[in-house]
Amino acid sequence: MTDKPKVVGKPFAKGQSGNLNGRPAIPPEVKEAAKAHTLLAIETLVDVMKNGKNEASRVNSAVAMLNRGWGAPTQQVDVEHTHKQDWSALLSALDAHNVAKTLTRSEAPVIEGNVIEAELVKDIED
Repeated sequence: MTDKPKVVGKPFAKGQSGNLNGRPAIPPEVKEAAKAHTLLAIETLVDVMKNGKNEASRVNSAVAMLNRGWGAPTQQVDVEHTHKQDWSALLSALDAHNVAKTLTRSEAPVIEGNVIEAELVKDIED
């Protein structure tokens, strides 16, 4: 017998996502139904926050109320990069390209001319 696990269905290729289109959008009618119950949800959170028997549920309700009223607090993220590539040349080239594009647009000559009234003449077939 082999030690390999049995694969059911088609396995994804290495580096291939199982959901190429991403997470499906929430249907508009579901969003509207949730919005219609906003006041009741807030009242429930306040009630649990004030009268909940469980301390964890009271804290969770209080946090939910604060987040909805003031927004979630900023979270610190520690990032450690491991690449060794020097991006300065690429950024300089990109800056030069953007400057050149801006100058080209602003210095482009304007085509001047006069509007002439004319009639459309149909082509005559031989």
